[in-house]
Amino acid sequence: MNEERRQFTRIPVSAKALVEQFGEKFVAKVADVSLNGAHLITEADLSSEAPIKLHIIFDELSPPVDMIAKIVYHKDHDYGVECKEIDIDSMLHLRTILTLHNNDSETIHQESQALWEKNAEDIDS
Repeated sequence: MNEERRQFTRIPVSAKALVEQFGEKFVAKVADVSLNGAHLITEADLSSEAPIKLHIIFDELSPPVDMIAKIVYHKDHDYGVECKEIDIDSMLHLRTILTLHNNDSETIHQESQALWEKNAEDIDS
C-alpha cells in the first residue's frame, strides 16, 4: 500500500462486516480499522474493479459504520480497503471507536482533521 494509506493509525478490532458488491452480499471479519479504511478477511471473491458497500458492526449496542470503499490490496482472503465515502455519523462513530482503543486521542483527532481537509479539497477541485 502506498505511503498515504499508512498515515492513519490502525486499530486491531474484532468486528464483523456486511460487504455488498454487484448486488450480492457477503460476510467478512474486520481485522483492523483506521479512519481511512479497513483490513477485511472474507471467503468472498471481491472485484477490485468496483467499489464495495461496507457495513461494519462492532457490537450489538453501538451503531454500525457505513462506507463506500475501494479495494486497494488483495491476497488470498485478505482485502485492504480504502474509504471513499462515509457519512458524518459513521465518521464520528468510527473516530470515537479509534479514540477509545488508542492511548493517543490527539493523533486520532489530527488524522480526522487532515482527512476532512483532504476531502474538502477534493470536493473543491
